[in-house]
Amino acid sequence: MLAPAPVAFDIPHMSSYSINGTGSFLGPIATNQHQAMRTLERMATGQAINRASDGPAELIASENFAARLSANNAQIQAIQRNESFLNIRDGALGSQLTNLSDLDGMVVQAANEGGLTSAEMGAISTQVGGVLNGIERVLPVTGIDIMRDVTTQMQVGTDEGTGDPIYEEVSLSDLARVIEQDPEAAQRLVDGARDAVLQERAQVGADQRAAESERRVLEEEQINVARAYSSIRDADYARESSNLVRSQILGQASIAAELASRASSAAVLQLLDIRA
Repeated sequence: MLAPAPVAFDIPHMSSYSINGTGSFLGPIATNQHQAMRTLERMATGQAINRASDGPAELIASENFAARLSANNAQIQAIQRNESFLNIRDGALGSQLTNLSDLDGMVVQAANEGGLTSAEMGAISTQVGGVLNGIERVLPVTGIDIMRDVTTQMQVGTDEGTGDPIYEEVSLSDLARVIEQDPEAAQRLVDGARDAVLQERAQVGADQRAAESERRVLEEEQINVARAYSSIRDADYARESSNLVRSQILGQASIAAELASRASSAAVLQLLDIRA
């Protein structure tokens, strides 16, 4: 009896699978797993760029923004320190004006020497000395030396030969002595010191406004640069969460397809074995 001729089976759609069970779905599975790991990394670090390969151009731009942020921050801190120093000077100059107002009252009181006894005049001189000591202590902070820079001429006598008056240059530090000898000269000293303090305080105020304006400009720039930096470097959690779910779904689908392809390959092998 003749042996039956072998039967040829045409198995459609099997060209993409190998008989040993290694199907074409392993590539998509690995790709989806890789994408999921990268997404998890971005979500864990909070940064969209964790290595140069994540975006070379974006990395360069973000690093430039970071350098600008650092420079602006240093400038803002320097301006804030300067503002603090200007505030201290402004307060010191304000206290000097208060002291000068006290001196002005004492000079006016001393000018009415007709109603003062020598003891009262001595008490006024003592008070003047105390106020001058207070002014002296604050001088290093104010930036001006009104004790020695403010001067005037005081007549101290008359030349016996010519009859011309003899003058002495006195400063605010001599006020305790000047107030007894020449109240008008004392008044000129106090007025000159007040004008000097007012001019200096006005300059401090102008410097304060300039510093505040510069700081506000830098702070506004800092906000805009930080926003630009954040738009590049910070991870979008909503988008990353969506990408993670997508990768997980595609990964599960690829695994299911791979398992189905392997089961189909096993069934074909079993069928061929039975037919043989």
